[in-house]
Amino acid sequence: MNQILQTQPVNQHKSSGPIEIHKIVKFFVVAIILFAVAIISLTSYAMVSNKEEKTTNKTNTPAVAEQNEKPEVDITSQDKILTINITHTKPLSKVTYKWNEENENEIETNNQTTLTQEIPLPFGVNTLYVTVTDEVGQETKFKKEYTLEPIIDLAITPENKIKITVEDSSNLNYISYAWNNDEEQQEVANPEDATRIEKEIDIPLGQNTLKVQAVNANNEVATKELEVKGIKKPVLTVTKDGDNIILKAEDEREIKIIYYTLNGQKYQINGNNRKVIEYKQQIPKGESDLEISVENIDGGIVERKIKCVNN
Repeated sequence: MNQILQTQPVNQHKSSGPIEIHKIVKFFVVAIILFAVAIISLTSYAMVSNKEEKTTNKTNTPAVAEQNEKPEVDITSQDKILTINITHTKPLSKVTYKWNEENENEIETNNQTTLTQEIPLPFGVNTLYVTVTDEVGQETKFKKEYTLEPIIDLAITPENKIKITVEDSSNLNYISYAWNNDEEQQEVANPEDATRIEKEIDIPLGQNTLKVQAVNANNEVATKELEVKGIKKPVLTVTKDGDNIILKAEDEREIKIIYYTLNGQKYQINGNNRKVIEYKQQIPKGESDLEISVENIDGGIVERKIKCVNN
């Protein structure tokens, strides 16, 4: 019996080896399982993230393209009438148009995506500007030049007159013109060149309205008006008295200023509310160059160049 009691602890000590190995194996199995779960989780997250990114890009791309879309503006011309057609993917909040640098005209949109508007085409060469604004505030501008004959041009000449020039690719019949409510004057086309009529006319004093009308061979009628102020030039006389030159400037209203240059030397005489100014200028012996400019308060200017000889 004593032998049995002695051998029991010995057998217990020897059996501890297999138990430790089993624990180690179990630890590695659990670790491998946890690692596999971690790999699968990371792979799944990456796949989901990639899918979400593709979905986001797919969703955003059309939105950006739609935001950058511009309206289609189509303008047709027939019988002196322009038809403006506008189409857009988004509602239109505001549409305006103007000719040249005139004031803008607004077209009612009613927040629709399409719009059609007819406007008259003026005679001559004119530039049309159309501005389209959609609901998000994106603005699109359209610009085009149109020509409708006859073409009337009114210009002020250096002599303070109005030069009327009318042109047409077909022949002109005549032009008529009138100041304010005065009687019309008429100028018939020259048969040798009936495509062009030119006429210079005086401007009456004060504020005036000139109305010009042109009629071509097709009986098409063009009209044009011009607001202009008639200015009378001052009167300048230059006389020689011995070794002096006498300058005399006169104006019905008032002389503003006199400039003159004698042999490169510049001088100035202020008007000081005077209607008549007389000034004596000594000149050297020999030949001298004199340039004179007189301006009145209305902007009328008279200029003169003189060679003075003092023997």
